Amino acid sequence: MKSKKRSLFSLIYMTLAVADPFLIAALVMSAVSAGISVMQGYQQQKIANANAANMRAQAAREEQAAARNAQIAAQRRKRERARATVAFAASGVDISQGSPLIVEAEDDYQSEINEATIMAQGADTAWRSRSQAQIESAKGSAAVTAGYGRAAGSLASGASLLYKPGQ
Repeated sequence: MKSKKRSLFSLIYMTLAVADPFLIAALVMSAVSAGISVMQGYQQQKIANANAANMRAQAAREEQAAARNAQIAAQRRKRERARATVAFAASGVDISQGSPLIVEAEDDYQSEINEATIMAQGADTAWRSRSQAQIESAKGSAAVTAGYGRAAGSLASGASLLYKPGQ
């Protein structure tokens, strides 16, 4: 293994000893450019992943808000029902049969629809946030891939400086 290392280092030394300093500088700059391209891709991925995490957290908050709003609507319905029951009783209406039961049943039905609508809207908004989070994650992965592509281009550009036709 030492002989291979020695021969590699000696080859690099010989190449640098006879190479043009501007060529060496150009090769170093293309290698640096390649490294920067890869680093930029990973930095963009880091930002995209942070954005995606924020969007997933937002989705959870939206679902919690919808559940709370549905709970508030149910509590409001119970208070309104209690007021209506008291009003019926105060006016001498028998609330155990007839029209008051129909009114209460219709009110319960409408309230359940209202609560379900609130929950569905919250779920829809949360789904949109989660979908956007997936898009952000994909953008991050694409940024890394693009960074490697730019790095390969930089290295190929630097390598092309070594080619001298006719020699």
